[in-house]
Amino acid sequence: MFAKIKKIALVAAVLMTGLWTMAQTPSTVKVTMLNNIFSHVDLINAYGTGRTEYASADIKDNMFMMNLKLANDIYRFDFGDENYFLVVITPGENMELIIDAEDLQNIASVTNSPSMAFVQDVTGNINRKKEIIDSLNTALQKDESQKYWSKITQEVTNFRQTTNEIDNYVTAAFDNVDSIHLLISLFAPNNKVKSGDMDYFISKANQHLKALDNNYRPFANYLENSNMFYDFRANRPTGNNDYYQLLDDYIFQAKDRQNKASEALSPLASAAKALLSERDSLTYLNLFEKKSAKASWIANVLAAFPNDNCEKVQFTEAAYKLHMNQQKSVGANAVSGAQQLVKTIVNHYQDEYNQTESSINASIKQAILDNQSDIATLMFLDLFPREQNASLHQTVINKLHEVYPTHPIVKERYSILNSPAGKTSIGAIAPELAFPDPEGKVRKLSDLRGKVVLIDFWASWCGPCRRESPNVRNVYQKYHDKGFEVFSVSLDRDAANWKKAIKDDGLVWPNHVSDLKYWSSEAAAIYGVRSIPAMFLLDREGRIVAKDLRGAALENAVRELINQ
Repeated sequence: MFAKIKKIALVAAVLMTGLWTMAQTPSTVKVTMLNNIFSHVDLINAYGTGRTEYASADIKDNMFMMNLKLANDIYRFDFGDENYFLVVITPGENMELIIDAEDLQNIASVTNSPSMAFVQDVTGNINRKKEIIDSLNTALQKDESQKYWSKITQEVTNFRQTTNEIDNYVTAAFDNVDSIHLLISLFAPNNKVKSGDMDYFISKANQHLKALDNNYRPFANYLENSNMFYDFRANRPTGNNDYYQLLDDYIFQAKDRQNKASEALSPLASAAKALLSERDSLTYLNLFEKKSAKASWIANVLAAFPNDNCEKVQFTEAAYKLHMNQQKSVGANAVSGAQQLVKTIVNHYQDEYNQTESSINASIKQAILDNQSDIATLMFLDLFPREQNASLHQTVINKLHEVYPTHPIVKERYSILNSPAGKTSIGAIAPELAFPDPEGKVRKLSDLRGKVVLIDFWASWCGPCRRESPNVRNVYQKYHDKGFEVFSVSLDRDAANWKKAIKDDGLVWPNHVSDLKYWSSEAAAIYGVRSIPAMFLLDREGRIVAKDLRGAALENAVRELINQ
């Protein structure tokens, strides 16, 4: 029982439409195939709908060559049956490649192509991550501490489940005994059952005795065999003495109450079994119809369950149920404690992987930035989600747009990134705002850099905005001295109403701005705000980390940023 370290897959982000074309300088591609199993290859479009073939070649002596006149872009060597290799064609290059037919996501060798050398470098780093994952997963599976604590976790879980089941049988058995004593107290208060009540007494007593026998048998079987299955003392690793103490106390308490329950219930269960056997024998011999036989059997029941034993059994029952309930949380802690020890081991390997992954990801990001004008960066940019890497995407796409302004993928992404939604997406640096305050002084959002900032779009006429104002005010008063600021942008059109709302609602921070253009507000247009209230929470670097938080969620997020 152990967690899996996360796996990384190679992603090629080439999913848009069309190819941009223009007159190009001829180029050649010479490819050597290792472990070749293919006989033919087509050069086709790497993205877009449909299939466009630009060149074809037969593979002879494990080699093929293509003379091309194509735009600088990402293409695909298609070997058939979903076997393909992504390739960047650059006009004027005489590229030589060595690739492995059994591993088409990697490049064995590349000559005369900076773009494909970049691709080789990045895919090599991606493969390193996979190799490290595989190595750490193998080490984790073989780790003796992990194996021991995973085994203990499973065994303690089983012990707890079994103990809970046994508790159910034992408490049911006690309830059966209580029912028998109650029956005796009602129908034989003087240790004798009236003639008219005999049949009813026999029927109910038989019912309770059968239930007692059925509930006690699993308990007795468990007591007989439990020591064979639940031995947690063997081969214990050193250390973790607190956990061993917890586990030993849990097991001792469970067995102690079970032994005491057995002392009280065992003779009664044995008597119940004998009484049931006696009744079955009498019934089989047709003797149980006689009044004397009934009276004799009833007398045996009364003798087996005497009134003077009732209080003693009830005392044991009460103690059992009390200890059982007290130990439920201890059992849960015994399971969770073992799970935590497994988790600690797994986290050690996870931390080792995370450190390596962080280093490799930094190398990949730097390679992308170093080659930001290369169309090949599109193959790897989406390895890093835009929400967490807005600056990387913005830098690369803006640079690619300078070089390839008509390229369909670049054009589309540039449009998205530079739209209000793109500019204000999670992870993006918040666009500048510079507008007048109620006294006419221009206040800039950038002047608050280094603070945790809430940009709050509101208006005096907006009921939901003003209902949220007390919460914003409380968060400001609580965290302002620790570096929290509010930058309020009003969509008002009447200056007097705006100023009055600020005063009435106690919005004491100084950063209130508005161009008094109502829904034509330039600030709202910059941030793509189409409804209010709208909020953008910024970290100290001016990066948008959350939107439209309300109530406790806003305070929690501000506190977390303040404490970073």
